[in-house]
Amino acid sequence: MTRTDLIDLLESVIEELDELRGSIEEGAALDQLDDLRDKLSDRQLQLVKAQFDENTAAFQEATDELAAVNADLKSTINQINKMVETIENLKRLVAAVDQVLGTALAIV
Repeated sequence: MTRTDLIDLLESVIEELDELRGSIEEGAALDQLDDLRDKLSDRQLQLVKAQFDENTAAFQEATDELAAVNADLKSTINQINKMVETIENLKRLVAAVDQVLGTALAIV
């Protein structure tokens, strides 16, 4: 996965979260969803600004993990009855993006 692919992936997730938001009642789940959406948006901006080598093993490993978490997220995000699992997958996605950013910042 390239840096551009990663930024596009996050944009896609953010757009899905924005669509999902309309089908969730006010409460803790919506608050968590909003918080995680904001974190992803922040991480996406950091990735846009960061400069790093996409060809390192650390970057590739981190983006492979992120792709796996994204696949898990896609399997639950549109199923309102799996909101708890979706929120857990979003938390894992944020952590995976943080791992990618950690590889980026380490070589700048």
